Amino acid sequence: MELQDLRAELQQARTDLLRNQIACHWSAIDALARRLDQPQELRTCPICELQTPISDFKLFKSHCIFGGGDLIRYQCSGCGLIFGPDKMFELSPAALGQDYEWHYRAYTEGDSTESERRAFFALQPQPGGIYLNYGAGAWSRSVQLLRQEGWQVYAYEPHGSASPTGPNSGLLDFSQMQTMRFDGIFSNNVLEHFRYPIAELQKMATYLSPRGRMAHATPCYEYLYEYTRFHLFFFTGVSRDRLLQKAGLELIDEIVDGDFMCRTMQPHSR
Repeated sequence: MELQDLRAELQQARTDLLRNQIACHWSAIDALARRLDQPQELRTCPICELQTPISDFKLFKSHCIFGGGDLIRYQCSGCGLIFGPDKMFELSPAALGQDYEWHYRAYTEGDSTESERRAFFALQPQPGGIYLNYGAGAWSRSVQLLRQEGWQVYAYEPHGSASPTGPNSGLLDFSQMQTMRFDGIFSNNVLEHFRYPIAELQKMATYLSPRGRMAHATPCYEYLYEYTRFHLFFFTGVSRDRLLQKAGLELIDEIVDGDFMCRTMQPHSR
C-alpha cells in the first residue's frame, strides 16, 4: 500500500472515530433528558420576551444529521420565532466551542462563495470602502475573489478550525477587528448560530463607520435546514422585524430568491 493511501485511511479512521464520539456524546445527553421530569414551566421568547407556559409554544421535532441527536424547538405565539434546542443553549461557552471544533474536524461545509458574494453586493459597496465578512468559515473563496477584484474586504471567524487560510484570506483576529471600522459587514448562514442574536447585532453595529450598514443572509428567516443542532433560531413571522427593533437597527432592503434570503440594515440613529 502506498504511503499516501495509508495516510488517507488513517485520516478517515480518525474522522469516523470522532463522528462516533460526537454521536455517543449527544445520545447520552438525550437519554438522560428523557429520564428527567419535564416541568410545565414558563418560557420566555428570546426576541419579543413574551412569557407564557411552555404548553402555549408550538413544538417542532427533528434530528441532527451531524450526530447531534434529537432536536426539540419551540415557536413563540407572539412573534413567530422558532428557537432551540435547549441542550445547545445550556452548554457553557467552552463546551459550545468544543462542540464546534469537533464538528469542523469531522465534517465539511458546502461551498458558500456565491451566497457570500451576493450578501456583499447587497451592501451596495463603494470603491475605497472597507468591508468585513463576519463568520467567514473555511469553505468559501468569497473574500479572496473580492480582494482580487479590488475590494478591500477582510474576514473574521470565531472558530479557529473553521478559519479561512491562504495568503489572500484577509483574516483578522478578534483584537484586530476591534480596532477597525467598516463601511459594511456581511454574513451568510451566521445569524442563526448566535445564542444571543440581539446582542451580537448590537456588537457588530459598533464596528461600523458612521455611514456603515450590514447585510445578513440566511435561509433561517424561514424554517429551513432544521436538521442541524447548530441552527438555534428561525426568524419566522414578525420575529425578524422584532430582532432589528431590539438591536436598534432599521431595514433598508430585503432579497428573497428561493432559499437565499438577505436583509440589509443600518443603525436607527442615522
